[in-house]
Amino acid sequence: MTRAILKICAALLIVSAGAAAQTNDSAVYVTNEQIQAATKNIAFRIVDVGNAYVGVAIQHRPKAPGGQAGRPLVHSTVTEVYIVTAGSAKMATGGMMVNTGTWPADNKDNGEGIGLGFTGTVAKPNDVRSIKTGDVIIIPRGMPHWFTDVPEDLTYLVVRIDPAKTIVPK
Repeated sequence: MTRAILKICAALLIVSAGAAAQTNDSAVYVTNEQIQAATKNIAFRIVDVGNAYVGVAIQHRPKAPGGQAGRPLVHSTVTEVYIVTAGSAKMATGGMMVNTGTWPADNKDNGEGIGLGFTGTVAKPNDVRSIKTGDVIIIPRGMPHWFTDVPEDLTYLVVRIDPAKTIVPK
């Protein structure tokens, strides 16, 4: 599973670089040891790949019943890719967000590596799905997304692609 995750991350780094001129002299390697040692819920590696910043983080969501699992969030400039490594959840995406507020409140990344966006409420998501270990979810920038139910602890690797370069490199 770890090998597959690293291959996906490597492919995303290559794709995100596109045709832009390379600013790095070599590839960026993230070892399994670095992934395992990473502090959960914060980006542990963010690199400039020329035309975008790409960040990698481990996210952990503890078990939470429906209605208490999370609230809708939109990243203004960041596309996210989730690779579920353990657990399961129900995830909602899309829909019309209302009652929005800036997120983070100071409208700065502050080193979290998650980018800028806003939160609010969504009366009816476009899609609600069960996700589980091994699933990959691609969330385009500007799309509301949230967990509606986390029946067991959930861990996932998240790759964030930020062409606006709003996340802070590490």
